This record gives sequence, structure tokens and C-alpha cells, in this order.
Amino acid sequence: MLRMRRNLAVVAGLSASLLALGACSTTAEAPEADSTGDSAPVENTATYWEGVLTEAQGQTVDWFMWGGDDRLNAYINEYVAEEAAKYGVTLNQVNADASDVVNKILGEKQAGNVDDGSVDLVWINGENFATGKQADLWLCGWAQSLPNAEFVDWESDAIKFDFGTPVDDCEAPWNQAMSVITFDSSKVSSEDFSSVSAMVEWINANPGQFTYAAPPDFNGSMTVRRLFYEAVGGYDRLLGEFDQATYDELAPQAWEFLNGIEENLWRGGATYPQAIDEVEKLYASGEISAYISYNAGRSGLLVADGVYPESTRSTTFGDGMIGNTNYVAIPLNSPASAGAQVVANILQSPEAQLRKADPSVLGYYPAIEMGRTEFLAEYEALPVPESVLPFTQQKKNANPELNAAWLGAIEKGWIANVLQK
Repeated sequence: MLRMRRNLAVVAGLSASLLALGACSTTAEAPEADSTGDSAPVENTATYWEGVLTEAQGQTVDWFMWGGDDRLNAYINEYVAEEAAKYGVTLNQVNADASDVVNKILGEKQAGNVDDGSVDLVWINGENFATGKQADLWLCGWAQSLPNAEFVDWESDAIKFDFGTPVDDCEAPWNQAMSVITFDSSKVSSEDFSSVSAMVEWINANPGQFTYAAPPDFNGSMTVRRLFYEAVGGYDRLLGEFDQATYDELAPQAWEFLNGIEENLWRGGATYPQAIDEVEKLYASGEISAYISYNAGRSGLLVADGVYPESTRSTTFGDGMIGNTNYVAIPLNSPASAGAQVVANILQSPEAQLRKADPSVLGYYPAIEMGRTEFLAEYEALPVPESVLPFTQQKKNANPELNAAWLGAIEKGWIANVLQK
């Protein structure tokens, strides 16, 4: 079978119906990317995608991703995998941490493995994407060539930049995330989370009822960043490329702030949960009454399953919460890059995006513009569980994610100045 050239061209406006095209006898030739990472457009887009489908036939795609949610795993293995099988692609989910996956790919590259890697697709964003991009680990020039890419708002900064790093057609968005405060309304009022300062007052008056996972856990790191914003006077002072002098000036204020609430956290701040699922268990058991997480729709599922109390609610600070976009990336040395593109295209399909947005399935928010699809009315008609804040309210005053270099500095600083103090 012909192997596709590694730099696939950018194809704009490709119709979603092309995914149904049958195989053809040759793989489409795509121009090499120039020094800026851009590619010239493919003259025959139909032939290009037919070539992808042809090469994908019979491939097994090993998708390395976080697998800590049974409902997400079911969505991947019972829906996405079945859709992939229609195109002759076998999808194999591999539970892994993104940073470990990046190290794995980097190790393969350093060992000279250029075309037979063990990873075909990665759920990734933020500093892990930036690390891989800097090391030239990702296949680029394909994401905007997907048929369903026509539903993505590629002009949005929320799509073009991943934690401040230009995406440059090296990853495809498949999910949108907003952070919220989940709380037990039988024990605490939403007014106690109207602002960070209000939450701090509640924490200090109710020792042991709040905690967060230790960075580098994704949700714990996000919580630290949001409190970091508050402590230094707002995220505006941290935007753009990382600046050591600015960090050195501002960070001590954040560590003072975080150390100031530590004694009133769960277990007096003597220990922190290692991952968000541990925080969720503490909430489910009633040991804590509130926490912050990125999976805004998850509380609805856990209430429905009887894991969380029916009194569970969610809210946001008045001046907003952090949000981001989730992506999938393909390593340069993937032996199944065509199959990986087919999977990425399925993930972006209006049908798949609508399905995962259903609160009875996942309650994950679309990475595409549903208004560009024929499913907008169905999407808007989806019920919103009482425990879940409507997405439009979640997005109000959304705070951005910082450049990936800031993340690394803040995480290391928290470990040295909060955890180890």
C-alpha cells in the first residue's frame, strides 16, 4: 500500500460528504510544506481524500488518551470505533498520560524510528503539544484537510492557538472544555463562589471542605492557574510569551496566596489528591463540599448514576473561569497516519459532536460550530441537567489559558513553594 507523504496539504471547504467516497487506486500527492509550515492547496481535493481512505483500509489506529471516564471509554469504543470500522479502520484505545506519550514518541525519534512508531493518535493540548511541536514530533498540514474541518472556526484564536502555541495545522480540535465549580447546594451556596475572594472566605470558615489535585494533574494545574490569576491581579499580566522577570516579580504573591489557604484545605493541606478522580471520590463521599474541574458536564452524569448527591450544582466566578480546546495530534512516525485522519474526521463530524454533547452520553461541548451544520436545532434542544450550568453561562467572561511555558513554570513553582513548604 502506498504511504502518504508526511506533509499533507491544507484543504479548505471540503464537503463532509466526501467521507463517504469509495477507495481509489492511488494516494493523492500533496505538496511539501514550505519553511513557514504552510502548504499549497491540493488541486483535486476529492482525489486527496480518496487517497486517505484508500491507505486507511486495514489500518489499526492506536489512540493514546486519558481513559479515566467509563462513559468516555464507551463513547470511544462503542461509537467512534464502530464508525471507524465502516472505513476499514480498527480503533484501539490506549489509556495513557499525554506527557508520557510525548516522551515515548520522542524516545522513538531519538532511536531512529521514523516510520514505525507505536502511537498513531494522541489526545493532547497545552504544554504537551508545545513540547512535541518544538521537538518536531507531529505530522502537520492535515487537520484543515479533513472533510469535517469545514465546520471548524479556524479563524478563532481559541482554535488557532493551543495554550498560546500556534496550531499550524498540526492538530485537529475535537472537544471544547470550560472549568466550573461543582458544589453541594445542601451545604454551601452559590454566593460563596461568586468570586475567588468569596470562595477563600468560605474555605477559611469551613476547614477541610475544599481541595484540588496536585499539579501536574491537568485539573489541579488549572485550579492553581486560576488562583494564580487572582493573586497577581489578573491574567492580563501573564499573556504572551513567558517572561522570567515578570514571573519572578509576580509568583511570590501567588505562593503567599495559596499557602494562605492551605491549612484550611482537606487534611489541612498536609496532602493533596494526585488526580481529579480522587477529588471526585472525596466529593461523592461527602468529605469535601466543592471543587473546581474542567469537565463541566460530568456532574450531571454522576448525579444520574447516583454517585453524586442530587443537591449537586455548578457555578462560575463572576469574573470567569478558564476554558480551552482539546485536540488530537498524529505523530510523524505513525504507520497508520491515514487511519488516524479518518478517526479525527469522525470525531469532528456533526453527528459525533452532537452525540457527545448529549448529557446522557457525555455532556462534552462541541469543538465545531453547530450553526454550520444541520443539527443546530437538535443541539439546542438537548436537556441541561439541574446540576450543570448552561454552556452559555459557563463561557461568560471566559479566562484564557496561558502560553505553555507559563504552565511549566507555575507547576514547578507550586511544587517548590507550596507542596514542599
